[in-house]
Amino acid sequence: MQTSSRLTYIFLALVIVCEASLLLIDIGLFYAHRARVLSGGLYVLKDLIAIVMYAVLYYLIRMQLKRYALPDSPLWLEPAESFWKGFTSFGLLLSATVVLGWLLPRSGYDTQSPDGFWRAMSLQTVFKTHLITLGFGSLLLASLVVLERLIFFRRAKNTQSNFLAMVVLMLVASLSEIGSLPQEIGNPVSIAFAALAIVMMLVNAFRLSWVLPLSRSDKIRTLFLVIGILAELVPFYAMDCPDYFLAYSGTVGFFLSSITTFVAIYLATTLFSLLSYLPTSEALERKNSEVRNLYAMSRFASEVFDEEKIYSSLVSYACSAAGASSCGWLDLYQPFDEKSLNAEQAPHLPNLQWKTSKGYFKTVVRQNVSTEHLHEFAAKAHFLWEEMCHNPRQIRVDDIETDSRIVKDATPLTNFLRRLGRKRRKEPAKIVSTLSVPLISRANLIGVLTVAKDVEYGFVKDDVELISTFADQAAIAIQNSRLVREVIDKERMQQELAVAQKIQLRLLPHTPLAVPNYEMDSLSYPAFEVGGDFYDYLALSSSNSSICKFGVMIADVSGKGASAAFYTAELKGIFQSLCTLYPDTPSDLLIRANETLSRSLDRKSFVSALYAIFDVHSHTVRFSNAGHCPMVLLTAEGAQLVKVPGLALGLNAGDLFQRAIRTETLFLKPGDAVVFYTDGLIDAVNSAGEPFGFERLLTLLSAHKHRSASEIKQALFEAVNTFAGAGGSVKDDLTILVIKRCDTPASH
Repeated sequence: MQTSSRLTYIFLALVIVCEASLLLIDIGLFYAHRARVLSGGLYVLKDLIAIVMYAVLYYLIRMQLKRYALPDSPLWLEPAESFWKGFTSFGLLLSATVVLGWLLPRSGYDTQSPDGFWRAMSLQTVFKTHLITLGFGSLLLASLVVLERLIFFRRAKNTQSNFLAMVVLMLVASLSEIGSLPQEIGNPVSIAFAALAIVMMLVNAFRLSWVLPLSRSDKIRTLFLVIGILAELVPFYAMDCPDYFLAYSGTVGFFLSSITTFVAIYLATTLFSLLSYLPTSEALERKNSEVRNLYAMSRFASEVFDEEKIYSSLVSYACSAAGASSCGWLDLYQPFDEKSLNAEQAPHLPNLQWKTSKGYFKTVVRQNVSTEHLHEFAAKAHFLWEEMCHNPRQIRVDDIETDSRIVKDATPLTNFLRRLGRKRRKEPAKIVSTLSVPLISRANLIGVLTVAKDVEYGFVKDDVELISTFADQAAIAIQNSRLVREVIDKERMQQELAVAQKIQLRLLPHTPLAVPNYEMDSLSYPAFEVGGDFYDYLALSSSNSSICKFGVMIADVSGKGASAAFYTAELKGIFQSLCTLYPDTPSDLLIRANETLSRSLDRKSFVSALYAIFDVHSHTVRFSNAGHCPMVLLTAEGAQLVKVPGLALGLNAGDLFQRAIRTETLFLKPGDAVVFYTDGLIDAVNSAGEPFGFERLLTLLSAHKHRSASEIKQALFEAVNTFAGAGGSVKDDLTILVIKRCDTPASH
């Protein structure tokens, strides 16, 4: 058994023992009265036992009420429910008292005896006194606990001290009556403290903060219950119940009578408070509803990123704020000048309803209104959408039958007839007055929220402000939702580009070919995640495990990103499949590559390429250029550009490409080298905006003509980056490929 339960049983046993002791003492006093043998010491003992008993009883009642407290309720209780329990309990006790009076007609006190003593008419009076005091006393103690909780609701700084002062004064006034006989109750000390207690009762009686938050229905219910309890006090006093309290114990009876007085005062002030608040309850409830809706909308706007839910919630909250009979809908705006929509496409898209001179409004959510009603309204008030797209602002229509923007040249008589005709319709009009507010994000109109009522002049200033606040919150939520979606799309795109970058890097050769008497090296850096540059080596023929002929291609696909990566992958496949079929003439490979690529490249894309075939035995280079940067021949005399005409791949799929393409041959002496590159090299700019250019390229290569292929590549790369510096940039993909014939066979 838990300690609290054990303590409860102990206290209950103590109450029973005390009550039994008091009953025995009163029986003894009854016979002592009859024998005219009285002892004042027994009254002192009675009061002490009664004080202990009712102190324990108060503790048990308080713990019992707290045990059944409502979760998260600062009051432990609901006021209307507590008043209902008080009313029914009081009524039952009164009924029981009436029955006792009927069954025991001689169970009162003779207060007019010659010696001045209150004499019980019979032994039954003793039992009736104990039943009345125990029943009403327990109920009054419970009432004191309930009133304490009501008074402490939204307590102020002095609330607790005022209540405690009242209780202390009531206790002091009651304790001053210890040992007093019933007819002696009311000594000057107790009256003085009782008067002070009444003052504090009045102070505490105006602590009625719990009345205001009650709903209108609870206020009405509580009002009738308070009236009922006050009415029950009339028979309570008429049946002399307070006299039974005093006969039971002067001290406890005085305290219970004080509680009765406080209950009556508090109920009286509660009655007047309820009467004063009742007329404004509806407006107060509406305000509370608005605050709740605004709070809910604010939380919703910060937590929800699903645009569809934001749309439906916005319309729902707006209709809730406008009233039960209202309806509403949300139109999203799509201007013609956006990429997502144009005037030709718009009429063919679903759910589009209202066309204006600048775009379309599409109804995405509607509540309590049919499509037929919307079309009927649009036929009359189309100006609303037209004005919204030109000058977004709040637009209120007080009566669609008489509004001057809808009905031209209307007279008072025609307006009256129109209103009369609307009232005579079989089906009540759903849309009579409307309020439309724009949803604006980043100074752009994204939609219009419209709320309608079935009465004229249905919207006041408060409605306009509240619904506009909803629209502003929703606009922010929509903006956040779109930003989140953009971030997600961007992250997904970056992940896809990272995958494309890995794939593209795998397309490039990891190591150069090992060719006798030749050395080669290369590098490639994309300007963005995925570039359009491509190069590759491939052995065309070999003898005794030694390469005697190899092909080299360098290319640059127009554009960047995933499409460029896709074309480079396609180009690699074409190169590797065709180079062995055309091992002698580079132009043949480029012509076939052009035919293949022309079928897959889009209109805005093309590929510049330079293909060269190196013969290790004859030390010749046969090459063709399809619109690519001219290669550089680096000899002992210096560097020079080797220009060969040709069209880029994909620009023309017919004879023009074949007529333009040519094949040239160069002889490489020992120490000679050729340098392939892409336009990222010569288009690199410094802080002054000057391009790196061909002149710097030739000068630099001439200065490094005696170095190895790797050294030439590295010198060229460092020179470009130094040239760009902090203020310049390499705007395009950068690829460098150097192939050099060694001076002597031993140098390889």
